Amino acid sequence: MAGQTSVTRKQFDWSETRPSMAVPEYISAITGREQTDFAPLYEAIDPEALDALVKSDSPVSVSFEHAGHSITVRSDGEVVVQTVTASIGR
Repeated sequence: MAGQTSVTRKQFDWSETRPSMAVPEYISAITGREQTDFAPLYEAIDPEALDALVKSDSPVSVSFEHAGHSITVRSDGEVVVQTVTASIGR
């Protein structure tokens, strides 16, 4: 069994949206599932620390695993979600 990787990206304006709110909203949007279907973000990363790091004046990217996805949040507003899906084949 091999896995296929799906990568999606979205740009946010951190002056209008907190990174800790953008991540669960984006995962919900790309999976078509409710945010309450997933563990709370704080089980993967401290939401206040994520917000503070990403909103810093320096270029920063923070990567972590959440809800079965590899997530990278960048200070330039980009959120990258990578999902590995199983595929059956030879």
